[in-house]
Amino acid sequence: MRYYRLSFLFFYSTNIIYSLLYSNNGEIMKKRFKSKKKFNSKLIYIPIIFILIISILTYLNKKIRQSISNEIIINSILKNNNYSYIGIENTNITNQIYKNIKSNIFNSPVNLLKSELNYYNDEKETTKFTYVETKLPSIYIYNSHQGETYSREYLEEHNIVPDVLMASNMLKDKLEKNGINSIVEESDILAYMKQNNLNHAGSYKASRYFLNKAINNYQSVELFIDLHRDAATHQVSTTTINDKPCAKVLFVIGLENPNYEKNLKVVTHLNNIILEKYPSLTRGIMKKQGYGVNGIYNQDLRYNVILIEIGGNENNIEEVNNTLDLIAIVLEEYLNEKEEK
Repeated sequence: MRYYRLSFLFFYSTNIIYSLLYSNNGEIMKKRFKSKKKFNSKLIYIPIIFILIISILTYLNKKIRQSISNEIIINSILKNNNYSYIGIENTNITNQIYKNIKSNIFNSPVNLLKSELNYYNDEKETTKFTYVETKLPSIYIYNSHQGETYSREYLEEHNIVPDVLMASNMLKDKLEKNGINSIVEESDILAYMKQNNLNHAGSYKASRYFLNKAINNYQSVELFIDLHRDAATHQVSTTTINDKPCAKVLFVIGLENPNYEKNLKVVTHLNNIILEKYPSLTRGIMKKQGYGVNGIYNQDLRYNVILIEIGGNENNIEEVNNTLDLIAIVLEEYLNEKEEK
């Protein structure tokens, strides 16, 4: 599939370069050298333009592909309760990239560069991109360890790597179906770490930057969720609920936050809802402090900042998806109970 994508990028890039060499009448603009020693300085702009176009297309292809991959997986998993991933095909992704690059870059590049591509699930259409105005968000989801991935089972042949950012977008989709508006932090946290010379241990410093912005920008948010996945074995991180395999969840609290009792109260409330509804889903609450751990996890910023691990590295995206269905219900109940108090 990689070759299909590259061929589309190359086709449109060379098409632009080719068009630059033509006049409005379709005649090739040829400027012959008056002398062999004289060099047409304008020719140097051609490779510069070519490199610029390739760079833009590569970046946009990455952004579009991630949205498309999330959408195809969500539709494939959720449509008619189909958990078999049948219907995901390379050509579908390639065609969508082709259509989006053609329509967005050459027809309205400003819209694409200034707007986020939001996923919208329509029963009549399996893939659709639209810009939707929604109510104020209640939940903000981000990933301090944005590079954490799940098992590539089912998806390896489709060149798709499921990760915690994908899981965050899937949870967002499920929450919205339950009437809860949420926001997923799509900024490249890994790139921010690289720009600021932060190693893996500094990932919480990086996510803190984006979390602070979210706290200031979204006053309506009632829960800030740092979504991770654990490194536990499949046996430890998996259970069966309603005859479906599910990735277990684990809450993490940093005891080095002087106000950790407030965060613990929120997490305990959530964990109790899970225990009441789906007892085997939770691995409980892990409290961390001391050498070798963060001990705070940005929970000092607000009482309602929590860290939740969804499954482990050996869980596949189906198991994660089944869990997110349940977590969306738990979060809805939590928000409703919070409003009643």
